Amino acid sequence: MTYHVLCALSGLAALELENGMSTLNDACERFLSHCESEKRLSPLTLRAYAGDLRCFLAVAGADNLLTQFSESWIESAVKVWSQDDTLKAITVRRRVACVKAMVRWLFRKKLISFNPLERIHIEIRIPKRLPRNLHTDEIRRLIADKPETLTGIDKQAHGSSISRSNWDILTARLAIEVLTLTGLRVGELVKVRRADLDLRLGQIRVSGKGNRERHVSFPDNITTTRLQTYQKLAEEKFANSTSDGLFYNGLGKLVNEQYLRRVIRHYAEDADLTRRVTPHMLRHTAATQLLEAGLDIRLVQRLLGHASITTTEIYTHVADHVLRSEIARANVRGRLES
Repeated sequence: MTYHVLCALSGLAALELENGMSTLNDACERFLSHCESEKRLSPLTLRAYAGDLRCFLAVAGADNLLTQFSESWIESAVKVWSQDDTLKAITVRRRVACVKAMVRWLFRKKLISFNPLERIHIEIRIPKRLPRNLHTDEIRRLIADKPETLTGIDKQAHGSSISRSNWDILTARLAIEVLTLTGLRVGELVKVRRADLDLRLGQIRVSGKGNRERHVSFPDNITTTRLQTYQKLAEEKFANSTSDGLFYNGLGKLVNEQYLRRVIRHYAEDADLTRRVTPHMLRHTAATQLLEAGLDIRLVQRLLGHASITTTEIYTHVADHVLRSEIARANVRGRLES
């Protein structure tokens, strides 16, 4: 299936006017094709770009001639989006970033005669919001051993003896452990295959945003041993129905994001956590724990797969309370005045 079929811009076909000049709609489609074939962006990113450009066309006009491209088209779109109370500031900023990327590409390809971005200044202020991470005591309650979890199951037990509900608990517990130790995105975790797991080095090869490949490591061999046991139980429980995946649902099929979100939420509820726990909270927790432990921020950046360290720096605000408590514990005033 071609990308034009997958992400058609509201069914609008690329139009060529009688005088041979391209329309804005045609420019959007050409830019999306460039993102797919040359930049090789992920399907999720391409789908997001298509949606953002669809919104831009709705304001700027799909049939407008590309030769008449004006900075007013961008300004009008930003004004409409900013005045829409149903849109978050971060959504508006994402749409603006997408439009800017297309405009730069159009100018670079000489499809427009000037760069309208040089004539306008757009600033979308995002309210500061700290990442929602779990506190240490919450993590301890979440990963505490239970009879149904992997560490509580007899290694000699046969996978077929595990009920479907207990299999969900088993999967949730191990997925929580992997997410909290590695900082993986849930979308990255569901794509991991056995071939991506290096048991000798305790590493997982991950394909992240923008198809950027990285490796994440476990701090010890406990998790790799548990993953091995999980795979053995899966083979026994589901016989030949298992594929080369890392995690399976209660029917022996590869897990998806929705399944992991659900079983993790239920697992946290059973652990009496009052807050709703999501996989992304576990990613935030991994970053915060590592920074609080003194790991260099650039190493945390590599672990999380952030393209820019600016994205990682938000976690330093979360870790500031540790610095304050350590300063208070040092009691410099008491040492000086004693």
